[in-house]
Amino acid sequence: MIMKTNILSYMAYAALATIAVSCSDNWTADAEGEGKGEGRLNTASILPTVTNEELFVEEIRGAQKAPAKTQSRSTIDLSNFIVDVAKTDGTPAASWKLNAMPSLPTFPVGDYTVTVRSHDVEPAAWNAPYFLGSQSFSITQGQLTSVETVVCKLANIRVSVDFDKKLLAASGNNGADFKITVTSTPGNTLTFTPEENRSGYFEATEGLSTMSVVFTGTVSGSLENTTAVLTNVTAGQHRHITMALKTNPNRPADETGNIKVDGEGVNVDFSVKQEDMTANLEVEETPGNADDRPGQEVGGGDEPTPPTPSEGKVEISGGESFPDFNRTYNCDEYGPETKPAIINITAEKGIKTLHVTIDSSTLSADELSGVGLAAKFYLDTAMGYNDDTHTYDIDLTEALTNLKFPIKENVVARTEVEFNITNFMPLLVMLGEGNHNFILTVTDADGTVEEVTLKLKS
Repeated sequence: MIMKTNILSYMAYAALATIAVSCSDNWTADAEGEGKGEGRLNTASILPTVTNEELFVEEIRGAQKAPAKTQSRSTIDLSNFIVDVAKTDGTPAASWKLNAMPSLPTFPVGDYTVTVRSHDVEPAAWNAPYFLGSQSFSITQGQLTSVETVVCKLANIRVSVDFDKKLLAASGNNGADFKITVTSTPGNTLTFTPEENRSGYFEATEGLSTMSVVFTGTVSGSLENTTAVLTNVTAGQHRHITMALKTNPNRPADETGNIKVDGEGVNVDFSVKQEDMTANLEVEETPGNADDRPGQEVGGGDEPTPPTPSEGKVEISGGESFPDFNRTYNCDEYGPETKPAIINITAEKGIKTLHVTIDSSTLSADELSGVGLAAKFYLDTAMGYNDDTHTYDIDLTEALTNLKFPIKENVVARTEVEFNITNFMPLLVMLGEGNHNFILTVTDADGTVEEVTLKLKS
């Protein structure tokens, strides 16, 4: 289809423009190739994301011992992640910190893998989730190569422990001597107590499929010791152990232990909840302020209902670009070479979510999908709405970045955000005559909502 081809061409141009701006080196591909059989890697295209990052933020802060004010409350600091480049046979080719990568390094022609990891994994450690992701790419003689987004997922095993109130009460001293020792491989052990609220992380070593759990403590005046085994453990799992006291003369099922107190059967039950942290999980919202986040289903298969605007200290202003949102503006007047198209957003309490809906008479949802976009998306998560699943589960990071839209850490908890759609305006002009609405809905940390509609025509 001609229209889709034009849009793809524009998106390719936008991507190349982004690369040119982000790279400090002035390099032009040589028809003969730079050097003998060499090409360059566009490191600006390595855009790592972390699956379920909001669920790990507080633990990352604890592990790095960094003041909370230096980091976003819902994103992970990726600057010190390690980037390794290797040939497909495993031969190392380069290694850098993400914040210190050269712009356009040269590599011999061939096939490579780029791996991004959070740190050097430890056998057993507190608050130390290990994130790992990779992508393959090929270096072509005299060409500039870009890499697809590297998705980093939990690659070690998370274990957390809770003690039931009834069990603590049965101890007589609120579980002061309770200990649960978890062991992955010999010598790699972490011990949990009722005062320990951190998660432990264990390296997913080759061949590891079971982990042992040992409880010791005084229950109803008797010092007890019982064991359990976690089976089928793999990288990316979260094993949440809850230890409870139950009267039961029979030995319980798998992953539990049995003790006797005063001749009666008392079951100390290691109930274990298993969670796959490598899949997109729903982020728990504050009651009364839930909205359709990535992975959260919309009831009844209907499209999500936008938040109701309310009074508050959230302001969306068109500034010099769009001084009056009651007007309709001509797309032809805006673009990288003419006039900027900028919307300014301020939120005193910090932005929680920034939702965008593109309602266009000529740019269909299918055409947007064909170039990596969606008609509805969150800039704070860079996730788009999926009409098939009725969830926000489409990763739009690459397309939104190419368009220079602010996303993720450049939105969440910020008090000021510049939503610059200048690079999007030529695309609308290219579509021909039509009307286009940009609907922006901003929610701050206190739940205050503000919504505006920018009306455009081409």
